[in-house]
Amino acid sequence: MRVLARRTIADARELAGVIAECASHLELRPLQRALAAGEVTADLACADTSGRLVLVVSDVVAGPETVLRAVEVAAWWGEHAALLGRLFPDAALLGAAPHALIAASRFTDRALRLLRALGPAAPDAVECRLFQDADGPVVALDRLAPAQGASQPQPVAPAESTAEAPRADAKQAAALIDRLERLRFSEGFRS
Repeated sequence: MRVLARRTIADARELAGVIAECASHLELRPLQRALAAGEVTADLACADTSGRLVLVVSDVVAGPETVLRAVEVAAWWGEHAALLGRLFPDAALLGAAPHALIAASRFTDRALRLLRALGPAAPDAVECRLFQDADGPVVALDRLAPAQGASQPQPVAPAESTAEAPRADAKQAAALIDRLERLRFSEGFRS
């Protein structure tokens, strides 16, 4: 019987290194570490089995700011996809929109709630845990499905006017964007 002792991950760079070593278990092929995307940086750029660019953002404890960073990284590279051919000429990346993946030791409830709110546009989430035994390090990777186990919103009765539903959706989207922008602004004042 193997006895595993949990090893704490001290910083996001260490976690990014672990993910780079274990990328094949996530069906990813590492292309580059620390890929800049405008004002933010992806910790790891990979290609998935279909040739799509997957940008990995790592954090020890993933919160809403980590989700925002992952969304921003994928959006930036989506807007600048023409650079990918020059940056990775041998990678044979498809023209599909890049996708983000968040790797963390733990996800906060706020991060999981935000991932659920983003729906299909949400980055993938992977919990990474490190263990140690007599034979060396052991890595556990668990893909999270934030929507599983969560209570799904009940369908709302159709509105009398069909113009009201799109306005309500637009207001909700605008409120979410406003909250994300305020989070991004407050992030600049952290020490």
